[in-house]
Amino acid sequence: MAWVAAVPLWGFTKHTITIAHEGGHAMFGVLFGQKVEGVRLDRGGGGVTNFPPKMPWLADLVITLAGYLGPSALGLGGVFLLRHDHPEWVLWASLGLLLMILIKLRNPLGFATVIGTGIVLYWVARHWADPAQLAFGYFWVWFLLIGGVRTITGLFWGTVSGDKGSDAAVLEGLTFLPDVFWLAVFWLGTMAALVYGGAIMLHL
Repeated sequence: MAWVAAVPLWGFTKHTITIAHEGGHAMFGVLFGQKVEGVRLDRGGGGVTNFPPKMPWLADLVITLAGYLGPSALGLGGVFLLRHDHPEWVLWASLGLLLMILIKLRNPLGFATVIGTGIVLYWVARHWADPAQLAFGYFWVWFLLIGGVRTITGLFWGTVSGDKGSDAAVLEGLTFLPDVFWLAVFWLGTMAALVYGGAIMLHL
């Protein structure tokens, strides 16, 4: 079911993964003491997190890296909670992160996506029985892990077409390593998270 949601139904679910992507940028921006000026989602499935035009090099590097690795990192966090028999914590932690990004959203599509996702997670956390919560927790974590890999497809086509606004292109400007290198880093990172996290869940 998670694969169906993250691949064949990507046109309907991609904005949820974009929330995790932009949330990764925003979270590390806060950790590095940078002001998050706003988050926007666009109809094509992309998004942008606005920071001050000038940031320290290391902060800019880590914040940019955190985007495409964000959904997979959240998925691995969910794997840890499932491994310790806390499926309800997966839902409440996700709700907490949604609430944090909600206050930084700056467009109606972003609000609709975050609120809609939050309503689903809250309903499951509050009203579903424990076995159903466990099943949904597995679905949600698998969805984050698979969706993290799925986002690399868009980055690949952006890199091929010479998109200078992509995260890979930004990292190229920061490090002088080609955007293809950073595309590979993102793909390997998300695939490693899917394989590692998936292997753990299949043995739980």
